[in-house]
Amino acid sequence: MKTLICSFALLSFAVTAWAAHPFHVEDMQRLSRVGEPRLSPDGKWVAFTVTRSDVEKNRSVTNIWRISAAGGDPQQITFGEQGFNGEVRWSPDGRYLYFVSTRVDNKRQIFRLPVNGGEAKPVTSVPTGVDAYVLSPDGKTIAITASVFPSCTDMACNEKMAKERADNPVKARVITEVPFRRWDTWVDGMRNHIFLVPADGGAAKDVTPGDVDSPIWTENGTQEVSFSPDSREICFSRYVENEALTGNSDLFVMPISGGALKAITTNKATDSTPLYSPDGRYIAYSATLRPMQETDLTRLFLYDRTSGEHKNVFEATDRSIDSYVWAPDSKSLYVTFEDRGHEPLARLDIDTLKVTPLDAAGTSAAVDVSRDGTFLVFSNTDFSHPAELFRLNLAAAAGSATPLTRINAEALQDIEFGEASSFTFRGWNGEDIQAWRVTPPGFDASKKYPLLLLMHGGPENSWTNLFHYRWNAQLFAAAGYVVIMPNFHGSSGFGLKFMDAIKGQWGGAPYEDQMKAVDAALTWPYIDPTRVAAAGASYGGYMANWMEGHTDRFRTIVSHDGLYDLVSSLYSSDLAGGIQQEFKGTPWENSQALISQAPSTFANNFNTPMLIVHGEHDYRVDPSQGLAMFQVLQAKHVPSKLLVFEDENHWVLKPANSIFWYHNVLDWLDEWVKPDHAGYEKHLQASSLNR
Repeated sequence: MKTLICSFALLSFAVTAWAAHPFHVEDMQRLSRVGEPRLSPDGKWVAFTVTRSDVEKNRSVTNIWRISAAGGDPQQITFGEQGFNGEVRWSPDGRYLYFVSTRVDNKRQIFRLPVNGGEAKPVTSVPTGVDAYVLSPDGKTIAITASVFPSCTDMACNEKMAKERADNPVKARVITEVPFRRWDTWVDGMRNHIFLVPADGGAAKDVTPGDVDSPIWTENGTQEVSFSPDSREICFSRYVENEALTGNSDLFVMPISGGALKAITTNKATDSTPLYSPDGRYIAYSATLRPMQETDLTRLFLYDRTSGEHKNVFEATDRSIDSYVWAPDSKSLYVTFEDRGHEPLARLDIDTLKVTPLDAAGTSAAVDVSRDGTFLVFSNTDFSHPAELFRLNLAAAAGSATPLTRINAEALQDIEFGEASSFTFRGWNGEDIQAWRVTPPGFDASKKYPLLLLMHGGPENSWTNLFHYRWNAQLFAAAGYVVIMPNFHGSSGFGLKFMDAIKGQWGGAPYEDQMKAVDAALTWPYIDPTRVAAAGASYGGYMANWMEGHTDRFRTIVSHDGLYDLVSSLYSSDLAGGIQQEFKGTPWENSQALISQAPSTFANNFNTPMLIVHGEHDYRVDPSQGLAMFQVLQAKHVPSKLLVFEDENHWVLKPANSIFWYHNVLDWLDEWVKPDHAGYEKHLQASSLNR
């Protein structure tokens, strides 16, 4: 969009005018993370969250702010010095703000704050804390999701059992089924249940009792409960088969007054994230169609509550839906979805299925629409701009988005970013591959720069045009590297066929794509072909380990949370489903299918210096994978270093830990990449002899 690009360009101009230094590691922790815009019912205000880093105490603090929907100076509403205040919801009459806070005993509870002044009052006191919540359209009821003991029928029982567990001197887990871990947390026999609570506080009623998760757990924390417009019914997701092996969930409806559950989907894969249309006719929901948790496009469906018909309304895009909100007239939805390295915002007409682009620049998210349907607010980010909030007037011509917030303008005024751009090259099977390139600030094409290949995780994921906090391309470019980030075969946002090309060959097509990305970069006259490095995390860490056994072209490789032995890594993961479909075999049916694609199989070829990083609370890729990779390197006298974070999961999230991570990664890269060829060979020989 021209206006949106121009608004970012204005920010860029301010940065250039005041430019004093490239982006430093510490600079990133001075930035504020803006998110979760919520429009007031009268359309006059936008409530949103701002998260800031407390580096000294190695924690983040989230507070609630508001700004006029017409623009102006933002106002801070909550002033917590630690913890979380967010997930804002307006009461239908606009008098109150509901939000989740950890201000009491560091547990997530719902509070209610009078908009015109007064103290926030607690609404819930759930012993295990509130995972998520949704406010009914009439403002009388809150549906909360909480992790509870399935044998309990009320909160008093849950509180008693939680205390008994905490006081028990025996700390042992008895496990009889999967999943027993999710992401970075042990399940410990708990289940997700839905409770209904009066909006002004009171007793919580469990409306989904039993030994089953209702609603389901999702990795990205989607809203899995929705109220009908008349506030008389809820729709929610529920597992109907083993979560960790099949991922099969269906959607159910039930009256809030109680009664039998009614299944409205029977799909054998994942149905989730229901959302009633304002007129009550439809329930929009997302679904995958392949059973057994095989990777797939996420489609958008409409369920007609009168006819019972299910309609797939997003198939023709050949893209996965990310988020969706209804227009007030129920004739369209505003959607975001991955598309060739971007996350555009568009309008989907439910009758014609026409997709009208509204914003195609960068990565858009967190859309909220005014009640009168005249405008919407959303967040947007790209490689050179942290997320800020924007307003789009829907009655105007396309390209009318204007910035609402400039929270980070002051923090960025002394920063000079490198230029980010897209390029295309021929990859595996001669097919076009899209990639990103970020050059150092003050780039001079007459000079020679080292090249850094960054590899994304997933593998069915992508490098999108956003300001990434864990793998920020600008930080690597500011250290003097030309950074390339290819969206290799298997990446999402390029269609189902492109994604499926990775099946059975994790080390095949994606490896060839990334080698050809390097080949393409080496044709640029400003790249020093003798100084090339690679780094990646998760699947990118797998690829780093794979490259260690397949090429000598890199001076060094960084592997973060990478897989080493596929048999042990895949079955020690919290997500054990879909292995047969992903690799065309299981260890007991076709062991060679996994052995042939495992980095461990090629350990005899390891000789490139490596930095290995892992988090002790990583349950997606067990820490043993990083330990094994490092110990094999050490046994083979390959220069190597192991960095283990005791309090991180699959990601490095805490501010001081992030600074430590970036400095260690950059120092390791500089140690091996920055010297000239003779210096590198000397250092390599000395390091190898000392092991």
